[in-house]
Amino acid sequence: MLWHLDRPWYNAMDMELVTHVVSIALSVGVGVPILSKAWRSRDRLAALLGGSLLIDGIEWALWAFYLYWPGSNPSVNDAFAIACRIGISASVLCLGCFTWLTFRPQCRAAAIFFWASFGAMAIGFLGSGWEGDWRGFRSDYGWACSEAVLFHRTLRKRVAHGLADPVLANKFALWGTYSGSYCIQQILFVVALASPDGFTALGSPDIVLTFVGITSLWLAFFPPHAYRTWLRGMPESREAQELQPELAHDPS
Repeated sequence: MLWHLDRPWYNAMDMELVTHVVSIALSVGVGVPILSKAWRSRDRLAALLGGSLLIDGIEWALWAFYLYWPGSNPSVNDAFAIACRIGISASVLCLGCFTWLTFRPQCRAAAIFFWASFGAMAIGFLGSGWEGDWRGFRSDYGWACSEAVLFHRTLRKRVAHGLADPVLANKFALWGTYSGSYCIQQILFVVALASPDGFTALGSPDIVLTFVGITSLWLAFFPPHAYRTWLRGMPESREAQELQPELAHDPS
């Protein structure tokens, strides 16, 4: 139930359920347009990115069904749990492959890292989540975060000289925030594995991290006009715009 009428109005809403609904809606809502564009343009990287988000939204929906399914049918619960693990593994593998091919396609160490995380998740299905797939989850999210933050720093320097769009630079910062928040979530989930009750309930820290991540995802791919205007009106962006005519006439 979304609202609990026996509670005061300020905590009557089931924030855990709201978090699930918002996350599912935004993951699917962002992933589907990216996948549609990838289909039209035959863009492999966009397909990996959109696929990761869409599968994550579907997996999140299955997880919500698992938590809120009436009754306690062991067969149904087991099916949902297995489907969730398959879904999140597929989503994270798409994310890891996207990170590898986008940021370091020629790097052998990046390829080894990706396949190692793939192996960790495969081991997770044969053994325990603690030993296998959860390590792969947080490593791929952490990798995506670090690459995005590093590239954002590079673009910030270019923005200061009028050589990059501040909205594009901010997109990488937001992507790093999204993947970083989910990396921290995975770490918290691993810690909570020892307690079944703590594992299934999001809790306040996880709810906050989820909203930070999902809001960053929305702003990264569908920034409102007012937000884009604000980014381009920041002091460093205005200084870069003033430099552009000078750069255009610079004989060097």
